[in-house]
Amino acid sequence: MNMDEKLLDYYLELKSPEAGEWNSSPQCIHTELKTRDYVRKAFSVTEGMRVCNVGIGTGDWDDYLGYWLKGRGRLTSIDIDMGICEIFEYRQRREGHPNPSEVLCKSIFDSDLPVEEFNIVTLIGSAINETEDFKRCLDSCFGLLKHGGYLLFMANLRRTPVEMLEQYIRATTYHIEQKDLYDGFPEYPFYICRIKK
Repeated sequence: MNMDEKLLDYYLELKSPEAGEWNSSPQCIHTELKTRDYVRKAFSVTEGMRVCNVGIGTGDWDDYLGYWLKGRGRLTSIDIDMGICEIFEYRQRREGHPNPSEVLCKSIFDSDLPVEEFNIVTLIGSAINETEDFKRCLDSCFGLLKHGGYLLFMANLRRTPVEMLEQYIRATTYHIEQKDLYDGFPEYPFYICRIKK
């Protein structure tokens, strides 16, 4: 299968019975809107800033970050899944994204990831649950951040209670500067935090 065929499969999968219902739902759109609006309001883009997203998924969040940084900053996207990385890189190139991501096909636990290179690291949605190691994942994300940098953390309240995050932070020198809860859709409550290293 060539890359254009893989790309067509990717587009079709977004609207498949398994994914389409959620991707089209008000809950999903609300979550995306609030998260995108949060980053836009919580951070100013500065010349040469470096941002890293952990967990590409569909790549929509990475696309948004690239547009947000356009012309002033660079985005790195990390994912362990070779297929996701391959189709994301190809899709951005094929669609002509003006500020494409540098893709690293690696685990967040790999020892050769960049150290203290980023102004902002984002970890949103189910990415932390998929690593199956809450503390180690956060440790690795903070390892990517420059001193004074920020982790933007967004998670479902039911899968990742905010108390887990607060307990982790209490054992560190990091500081939660902002924490917002969103329960407009009670079936999908979530929170977003801005945490300073």
